Amino acid sequence: MFRLVFILLCGDPADTSVTDALLPALARCGGVRYLSPSRVLERGEGVGFLVLETEKIPEIEIGTGILLLKNGIRPQEPVHIPPGFLCVLETKNAAAAALLKNSACAAVTCGTGQRDTLSVAGLESAGATLSLQRNLTTLAGKTLEPHDFNVRFTAERSPHQALFVSAALLISGADSAAGFVI
Repeated sequence: MFRLVFILLCGDPADTSVTDALLPALARCGGVRYLSPSRVLERGEGVGFLVLETEKIPEIEIGTGILLLKNGIRPQEPVHIPPGFLCVLETKNAAAAALLKNSACAAVTCGTGQRDTLSVAGLESAGATLSLQRNLTTLAGKTLEPHDFNVRFTAERSPHQALFVSAALLISGADSAAGFVI
């Protein structure tokens, strides 16, 4: 059965750093359709991912997906986020944490600390070693146990880009055994 992975990317539209790293990685992992207020595109073979980029979290009326909250997200009225969504944010992103405060969705934190779900274990110009530090359940219900994996960069990437893209790939069920290319 074909399963389309829905990703909402929310925050400052001027910040394209996550988008710039996410779209090529998704194109390599099953193809992507991307929609924003200023651009619509398709990349890769097939369409395994649908990415919608918005400034604010919209009203969500679908059961499962990934919510990537950029550091530049602004406060907004509370929005219901279905429990089938997994929300990715940096630990230091207080605005995103406040938006999720009364939500039933699971949060995946990214950063450099021991308490983060996904953290940087090593970083070089050509890639990084990332560490999944606690169990993570994918959208399909598979439990991933803590492990380290490699990420190879195709261009200069920040730890933030590597963490957010890798979190989205892990949650979507992509196999990290051979590493990811970002």
